[in-house]
Amino acid sequence: MRWVKAVVEAQGPLLLGDGLPAGNVQSTRLLIAGSALRGALAQAVLLPLGLWGPNPAPAASPPEAFRRVFLEDPPARFGFLYPVREPGAIAEERDAFPIPLTAWTCKAHGGFPGEGGHGVIDRLRSRLRRMLNRPDADERRCPRCGERLERMRGFGVRQAPEDPRSYRRSTLHPRAFVRVGLNRGTETAEEGILYTLEALVPGPGGDGAEPPLSFTGYWGMEEDQWKALRELMEQHLPKAPGGGYRLRIGSARARGMGAVTLRCAERPDRGLPPLEKRLEAFQPRAPSGSRLDPDHLYFALTLRAPLLLYDPQGRPAAWPDPAALEPYVSNLPKNLTFLAEASEIERESWTGWSAAWGLPKPMAPVISAGSVLVFRAPAAEQAAVLAFLREVEENGLGEGRAEGWGEVVACDPFHIWMDLAGGAG
Repeated sequence: MRWVKAVVEAQGPLLLGDGLPAGNVQSTRLLIAGSALRGALAQAVLLPLGLWGPNPAPAASPPEAFRRVFLEDPPARFGFLYPVREPGAIAEERDAFPIPLTAWTCKAHGGFPGEGGHGVIDRLRSRLRRMLNRPDADERRCPRCGERLERMRGFGVRQAPEDPRSYRRSTLHPRAFVRVGLNRGTETAEEGILYTLEALVPGPGGDGAEPPLSFTGYWGMEEDQWKALRELMEQHLPKAPGGGYRLRIGSARARGMGAVTLRCAERPDRGLPPLEKRLEAFQPRAPSGSRLDPDHLYFALTLRAPLLLYDPQGRPAAWPDPAALEPYVSNLPKNLTFLAEASEIERESWTGWSAAWGLPKPMAPVISAGSVLVFRAPAAEQAAVLAFLREVEENGLGEGRAEGWGEVVACDPFHIWMDLAGGAG
């Protein structure tokens, strides 16, 4: 498996649409879905070959490198990219992610310590201790001031997963662009027709200016797929000043939006501690350091992207239990148990716009990014557990994995370093 760190730096307003507009307002997502970047790259390759659009060249076929990246099974995985308010060169050294749904922060002084807040508490391992009859003293109040805790949502950025001081929030504020509709016959302004485009706007940085805007995440693919993708980008994408490639993504490109610079860098891994170390550190323990349940292993899968699982009848699975996971992995640890009472799950309807079809994509009921799925297995199954976790981290879970869906992190250091027993970061 080859990991590729992808960084997209905005060069102008971005409208990362989420499907059909609501009335006359087209809103934007605050992230770059894997399908958006995958589609933009495919279009950049196929358009000059006459293979994109309503009337593609009948006798032509995509080049072999294109088929290897986009069409073969398994295809290359284009992960979701999350926002970093930094230039692309700095964003390349950051890890951006959706904040897990188990995160809470002080209501009066919210945020990570590095940004002036009272810290962030992750309640996941506290739930496990409570399940094992070792509850924490008070997990509902800020340890520093006693104020009530509230849920924390949004995106986070970190430079070193095991350094709580490197964690920050990443906040975006879309800007509304009001435009006048045009009469297609006269090509002049149509009276009484206005529409609004909600877009993300980067700035040059500096005092009083909107900071730069980048998005960062990971792609996963085989070595020959990465070689083929580099070949395609070199042949079909124009070079950007200072390195990288020029590309247009999202909606409203004809209105001047969507200009970005894409940079890619090979990585040996995703910048996380070794899996064995994460699994061992995740186990619930007493204050003395001894494991509370030495007969079992506990682990969590934290979603970096939406997850869609189908049951044997073709319906969206109600729970990500072993029966729902089994069709999507090579094998499962014996006696694996899904712990619904310790998990934190939210669901949403996910859609989008298919530029290839010229139609909105079907609505899909998914488990939201940031959800945390907790499992338990017998301690004797440690080798099988590690094999299972490596497989799902490398290949993802569920449907739509080529478009970045189902990306997970096993035993994310966030849950360990932001644990209440560890001092709230």
